Amino acid sequence: MKKQVKNIFRNTLLIAAVASISATQSVAQTANDYNKRELLWQVLDQSRANDYVPVFFNIHFPDKTGQKAVQSHIDWYKTTHVDFVNVKYEYFPEIQAVNSTKDWKKIKSFAPETWEEQLNVIRQLKHELGSEALIIPTVFSPLRVLIQTAGSQLSSDREGRRHFVELIKQDPKAIKPALEAVTKSLIYYIREARKAGADGFYISSQGDDLEEFGGDVFNKIIKPYDRQLSDVAAEIAPFNILHICESGGHFTPETFNDYLDYPGSVINPPLHNWKDKSISLADISKLFHRPVLGGLNNRSQALKEGNLAELKAEVDEILKNAPANFIFGADDSVFNDVDQETLRKLVDYIHTWRQTHRK
Repeated sequence: MKKQVKNIFRNTLLIAAVASISATQSVAQTANDYNKRELLWQVLDQSRANDYVPVFFNIHFPDKTGQKAVQSHIDWYKTTHVDFVNVKYEYFPEIQAVNSTKDWKKIKSFAPETWEEQLNVIRQLKHELGSEALIIPTVFSPLRVLIQTAGSQLSSDREGRRHFVELIKQDPKAIKPALEAVTKSLIYYIREARKAGADGFYISSQGDDLEEFGGDVFNKIIKPYDRQLSDVAAEIAPFNILHICESGGHFTPETFNDYLDYPGSVINPPLHNWKDKSISLADISKLFHRPVLGGLNNRSQALKEGNLAELKAEVDEILKNAPANFIFGADDSVFNDVDQETLRKLVDYIHTWRQTHRK
């Protein structure tokens, strides 16, 4: 409870500072005349509703490093009109194959040069787009990175993933040295990325599938490391998004409460994969006392088909009941092959929705 109060106090101070900045600036909230950095800061000012609705959609880019990665991010940002630049990095070298619980001790921290190519991507994006948009890299949870480092790609290797799930369940405490080593590396990356130009971070926090790693395993083994990433990001950067990744699991009110004491400027929760009981955007805002990012099911059939009329109808229903301070987005990344022109039209529609739908 003390940690939760501390986080609320820290966020209150941040919001007060943003309100002070906003009071001295006049920003035109139209589709053609605005600075996206300033408009995102205004979302944090919970003393007033944001008329302009910022939007965030992201995909998993095929190119992870080099100039191709830089250009992919620039093209996505400019084509879709989303409101900040989310920098994706999903390659982590296999350090040690893990075949038994004893092998977890062999996992060591990454060498600093592991991050250099990604830091160069951040530097270049800061140079190209930093004057108009926030640069927000994704940081994946220690557990996800650890399992990849131990030899399994979560998104593609289902059999390998099950192997690691069973190993962890055999002896949860045995994983702690490996989580410590990976967390240390991720904290190093966060600090270096901030120096490279990151304005904040999209912290993908998860206990992986909470139906497998819930309760004491999450709270006593996984969460202490998972939480460190959010703590460090909050310490050094002004705009951080807590992405609570469902990763195939099904949340309940009890498991979701495990995240209430995490810091973060904005909360991006899973809304469409709850077990037995759902939760609304307004509920999330009240629970965390912070703005919310989300609303759309990232696996929406209308999104998959590129049906703009149906997507607009979904947006209408979401925004009718959205909190006053809000960033429109999805539960998670959208389809890689999503039609970007359709998405741009949807983003433009969302941006001015509160201005065109006044009662």
